[in-house]
Amino acid sequence: MRRAVVAAALFMASCGGSTPVGPSGTGGPANPPVFSALPSGPYLLSVSMATSGSGGFSTCVSITIGGATPTPVTAPVSASVHVVHDGSIVIVTPDDPTATFRMDLQVSGLALAGTAAGQYQGSGTTMTVGGGAGSAAATGTFGPSTVSGTLDGTVTAGGTSCTNNGHTWVLSPQ
Repeated sequence: MRRAVVAAALFMASCGGSTPVGPSGTGGPANPPVFSALPSGPYLLSVSMATSGSGGFSTCVSITIGGATPTPVTAPVSASVHVVHDGSIVIVTPDDPTATFRMDLQVSGLALAGTAAGQYQGSGTTMTVGGGAGSAAATGTFGPSTVSGTLDGTVTAGGTSCTNNGHTWVLSPQ
């Protein structure tokens, strides 16, 4: 009888009758659902300027007025935006009609790639992506509740302009 119970238990275990667990063993699914739909509508865009990148060329320049050196704005500068998602194309534009910022992305699986350029205002700070050097390369991935990624190019905020591949962006549903 004992052998029959052990055999039944081994059979049940081999059939996979349990929920997969994540690496932390918390009992959650090994692959949490991702926010891959990215429906058209209102979002909050947050861009953070980095003073250095993850390799390659990196430089920062600041504009001083009256001898005071500006502190780089590394906190996210956020603005309400509208996302248009049509097939594999995603376009992000600020709600502010005076803003010139635009992010054009192409979706491939769970990854996004494209360009970002222009200016928008957030919390009293003007954020400029691209500029004289053209647009910044934008890449990203879908996460559980946001879409986020990096910008490789020039980002300017608060009197400091940095060119590198470490700038980040996040799109959060509103």
